[in-house]
Amino acid sequence: MARGPLVLPLFLILAALAMAVMIGIALSTRASTLELSAVQGRAYALRRWWLTGLVVVFATLFAITIPSFPYLEASELSTARHIPVMAEQYAFPVPAVLPVNTPIVFDVTAKDVNHGFGIYDPENRILAQVQAMPNYVNHLAVEFKQRGKYTVRCLEFCGVGHAYMQAAFEVR
Repeated sequence: MARGPLVLPLFLILAALAMAVMIGIALSTRASTLELSAVQGRAYALRRWWLTGLVVVFATLFAITIPSFPYLEASELSTARHIPVMAEQYAFPVPAVLPVNTPIVFDVTAKDVNHGFGIYDPENRILAQVQAMPNYVNHLAVEFKQRGKYTVRCLEFCGVGHAYMQAAFEVR
């Protein structure tokens, strides 16, 4: 079923709801005004509850998502396989094949200008990224849990060939 015919009615319904809310707000301001001291206590209480709720929600989301981060723990870094990457316009020299379930640290630097070193998983979602800069080495620790073809893309504009600056490797 085409979704095109649903767009206009949905837009009109949402626009009508938005207008109703705005009219309701405008009409509510016609009531007699209250002194600041009469509403200040309730406003501060509402603000306190809103802030507490936001902190709880974001702390919970942070705690839930932390275990899925792809970065290695400090104990795994000492035994990790290090792979040097010297980014240059317009290439990332990376090995063709990397092992699955093995701690790997990409030692990333640049030969010429700044580049972004972004690793995308087989579903084309960004997995990890680090900056590649001349005369400085950044260490990107990753453990690939899924087999397949991974793509490395430049994430920072580095010149006219930036859009084509990518590499690929297989995880087996």
